[in-house]
Amino acid sequence: MTTHKLMRLAVAVLLAVTVSGGTLATTSELSPTVQAAAQTIKPNEKQAVAKFKQKYTKAKISEISLEKHLNRYQYEISGFDSQKEYSAKIDAQTGKLSAAKSEKLDADDHETAIKLNQVISRQKANQLAEKAAKSGQGREWTLETDDGQTIWQVDVVDGHQKTEVKINAINQKVISVETDD
Repeated sequence: MTTHKLMRLAVAVLLAVTVSGGTLATTSELSPTVQAAAQTIKPNEKQAVAKFKQKYTKAKISEISLEKHLNRYQYEISGFDSQKEYSAKIDAQTGKLSAAKSEKLDADDHETAIKLNQVISRQKANQLAEKAAKSGQGREWTLETDDGQTIWQVDVVDGHQKTEVKINAINQKVISVETDD
Protein backbone atom coordinates (compact mmCIF):
# COMPACT_ATOMS: atom_id res chain seq x y z
CA MET A 1 0.00 0.00 0.00
CA THR A 2 1.27 3.45 -0.76
CA THR A 3 1.77 6.05 1.94
CA HIS A 4 -1.08 8.07 0.50
CA LYS A 5 -3.51 5.11 0.79
CA LEU A 6 -2.37 4.31 4.33
CA MET A 7 -2.92 7.93 5.32
CA ARG A 8 -6.44 7.91 3.86
CA LEU A 9 -7.20 4.65 5.66
CA ALA A 10 -5.99 6.08 8.99
CA VAL A 11 -8.08 9.22 8.52
CA ALA A 12 -11.12 7.12 7.61
CA VAL A 13 -10.74 4.96 10.75
CA LEU A 14 -10.25 8.02 12.96
CA LEU A 15 -13.28 9.71 11.41
CA ALA A 16 -15.43 6.59 11.84
CA VAL A 17 -14.46 6.29 15.51
CA THR A 18 -15.13 9.98 16.13
CA VAL A 19 -18.50 10.01 14.34
CA SER A 20 -19.66 6.92 16.23
CA GLY A 21 -18.93 8.66 19.53
CA GLY A 22 -16.21 6.21 20.42
CA THR A 23 -12.65 6.81 21.39
CA LEU A 24 -9.48 5.42 19.95
CA ALA A 25 -7.38 3.72 22.61
CA THR A 26 -4.31 1.56 22.75
CA THR A 27 -4.53 -2.15 23.48
CA SER A 28 -3.23 -1.63 27.02
CA GLU A 29 -5.97 0.94 27.69
CA LEU A 30 -8.65 -1.41 26.40
CA SER A 31 -7.36 -4.44 28.24
CA PRO A 32 -9.28 -4.01 31.54
CA THR A 33 -12.47 -3.08 29.68
CA VAL A 34 -12.17 -6.02 27.31
CA GLN A 35 -11.40 -8.35 30.20
CA ALA A 36 -14.36 -7.08 32.25
CA ALA A 37 -16.74 -7.32 29.30
CA ALA A 38 -15.51 -10.76 28.32
CA GLN A 39 -15.91 -12.18 31.79
CA THR A 40 -19.48 -13.00 32.48
CA ILE A 41 -20.56 -12.65 36.08
CA LYS A 42 -22.92 -15.58 36.11
CA PRO A 43 -24.35 -15.82 39.61
CA ASN A 44 -26.04 -12.65 40.80
CA GLU A 45 -25.70 -11.60 44.44
CA LYS A 46 -28.78 -13.59 45.50
CA GLN A 47 -27.42 -16.77 43.91
CA ALA A 48 -24.05 -16.17 45.58
CA VAL A 49 -25.83 -15.75 48.93
CA ALA A 50 -27.66 -19.04 48.33
CA LYS A 51 -24.28 -20.73 47.86
CA PHE A 52 -23.07 -19.11 51.11
CA LYS A 53 -26.25 -20.30 52.89
CA GLN A 54 -25.59 -23.88 51.77
CA LYS A 55 -22.43 -23.73 53.88
CA TYR A 56 -23.72 -21.55 56.74
CA THR A 57 -27.45 -22.23 56.92
CA LYS A 58 -28.36 -20.04 59.90
CA ALA A 59 -26.07 -17.10 59.14
CA LYS A 60 -27.47 -13.62 58.51
CA ILE A 61 -25.71 -11.63 55.79
CA SER A 62 -23.76 -8.54 56.87
CA GLU A 63 -21.84 -7.71 53.67
CA ILE A 64 -21.53 -8.73 50.03
CA SER A 65 -18.72 -7.51 47.81
CA LEU A 66 -17.86 -8.30 44.22
CA GLU A 67 -14.29 -7.47 43.26
CA LYS A 68 -11.66 -8.52 40.79
CA HIS A 69 -9.05 -10.86 42.23
CA LEU A 70 -6.28 -12.19 39.97
CA ASN A 71 -8.20 -11.05 36.83
CA ARG A 72 -11.36 -12.89 37.90
CA TYR A 73 -14.33 -11.51 39.75
CA GLN A 74 -15.25 -13.10 43.05
CA TYR A 75 -17.90 -12.50 45.65
CA GLU A 76 -16.86 -12.18 49.25
CA ILE A 77 -19.79 -12.66 51.58
CA SER A 78 -19.74 -12.07 55.32
CA GLY A 79 -22.35 -13.21 57.77
CA PHE A 80 -22.97 -14.01 61.41
CA ASP A 81 -25.18 -15.80 63.88
CA SER A 82 -25.38 -15.47 67.67
CA GLN A 83 -22.03 -17.20 68.23
CA LYS A 84 -19.86 -16.96 65.10
CA GLU A 85 -19.01 -14.79 62.14
CA TYR A 86 -18.50 -16.32 58.74
CA SER A 87 -16.93 -15.40 55.42
CA ALA A 88 -16.83 -17.13 52.08
CA LYS A 89 -15.42 -16.43 48.63
CA ILE A 90 -17.40 -17.51 45.60
CA ASP A 91 -16.07 -17.47 42.05
CA ALA A 92 -18.31 -15.12 40.06
CA GLN A 93 -17.82 -17.04 36.85
CA THR A 94 -18.33 -20.61 38.03
CA GLY A 95 -20.38 -20.02 41.18
CA LYS A 96 -18.10 -22.36 43.13
CA LEU A 97 -17.21 -21.75 46.74
CA SER A 98 -13.45 -21.18 46.77
CA ALA A 99 -12.78 -20.39 50.43
CA ALA A 100 -14.75 -20.35 53.66
CA LYS A 101 -13.94 -19.66 57.28
CA SER A 102 -15.66 -19.05 60.58
CA GLU A 103 -14.53 -17.64 63.89
CA LYS A 104 -16.01 -16.87 67.25
CA LEU A 105 -18.05 -13.67 67.33
CA ASP A 106 -16.39 -11.09 69.58
CA ALA A 107 -18.57 -9.70 72.36
CA ASP A 108 -18.02 -6.15 71.08
CA ASP A 109 -19.05 -6.96 67.50
CA HIS A 110 -22.44 -5.53 66.64
CA GLU A 111 -23.29 -6.92 63.24
CA THR A 112 -26.33 -5.72 61.32
CA ALA A 113 -28.15 -8.08 58.99
CA ILE A 114 -28.97 -6.92 55.48
CA LYS A 115 -32.58 -7.50 54.45
CA LEU A 116 -31.87 -8.80 50.96
CA ASN A 117 -35.53 -8.83 49.93
CA GLN A 118 -35.66 -5.02 50.36
CA VAL A 119 -32.52 -3.94 48.47
CA ILE A 120 -32.04 -3.06 44.82
CA SER A 121 -29.94 -5.37 42.68
CA ARG A 122 -26.26 -4.83 41.94
CA GLN A 123 -27.21 -4.13 38.32
CA LYS A 124 -29.61 -1.35 39.34
CA ALA A 125 -27.05 0.13 41.75
CA ASN A 126 -24.46 0.01 38.97
CA GLN A 127 -26.79 1.82 36.58
CA LEU A 128 -27.47 4.58 39.15
CA ALA A 129 -23.76 4.88 40.02
CA GLU A 130 -22.63 5.19 36.40
CA LYS A 131 -25.21 7.92 35.86
CA ALA A 132 -24.08 9.78 39.01
CA ALA A 133 -20.40 9.48 38.03
CA LYS A 134 -21.24 10.82 34.54
CA SER A 135 -18.64 8.62 32.83
CA GLY A 136 -17.02 5.23 33.30
CA GLN A 137 -18.09 1.71 34.16
CA GLY A 138 -18.76 0.03 37.49
CA ARG A 139 -15.89 -2.29 38.41
CA GLU A 140 -16.37 -3.17 42.08
CA TRP A 141 -19.49 -3.34 44.25
CA THR A 142 -20.10 -3.65 47.98
CA LEU A 143 -23.44 -3.98 49.76
CA GLU A 144 -23.20 -3.20 53.47
CA THR A 145 -24.79 -1.38 56.36
CA ASP A 146 -23.23 1.97 57.25
CA ASP A 147 -24.62 4.25 59.97
CA GLY A 148 -27.90 2.35 59.99
CA GLN A 149 -28.38 2.56 56.21
CA THR A 150 -28.00 -0.29 53.77
CA ILE A 151 -25.83 1.03 50.97
CA TRP A 152 -24.32 -0.04 47.71
CA GLN A 153 -20.83 1.34 47.20
CA VAL A 154 -19.89 1.22 43.52
CA ASP A 155 -16.43 2.02 42.19
CA VAL A 156 -16.85 3.51 38.72
CA VAL A 157 -13.68 3.62 36.63
CA ASP A 158 -13.01 5.82 33.62
CA GLY A 159 -9.42 5.41 32.41
CA HIS A 160 -7.24 6.21 35.42
CA GLN A 161 -10.00 8.03 37.28
CA LYS A 162 -12.04 6.24 39.93
CA THR A 163 -15.31 7.56 41.32
CA GLU A 164 -16.80 6.04 44.47
CA VAL A 165 -20.57 6.31 44.48
CA LYS A 166 -22.67 5.40 47.52
CA ILE A 167 -26.35 4.68 46.97
CA ASN A 168 -29.07 3.96 49.50
CA ALA A 169 -29.86 0.34 48.60
CA ILE A 170 -33.51 0.67 49.59
CA ASN A 171 -34.72 4.05 48.32
CA GLN A 172 -32.17 4.30 45.44
CA LYS A 173 -30.98 7.81 46.39
CA VAL A 174 -27.38 8.76 45.73
CA ILE A 175 -25.70 9.48 49.08
CA SER A 176 -22.27 10.60 47.88
CA VAL A 177 -20.04 10.83 44.81
CA GLU A 178 -16.28 11.10 45.38
CA THR A 179 -13.73 11.18 42.56
CA ASP A 180 -10.06 10.26 42.95
CA ASP A 181 -7.81 11.82 40.37
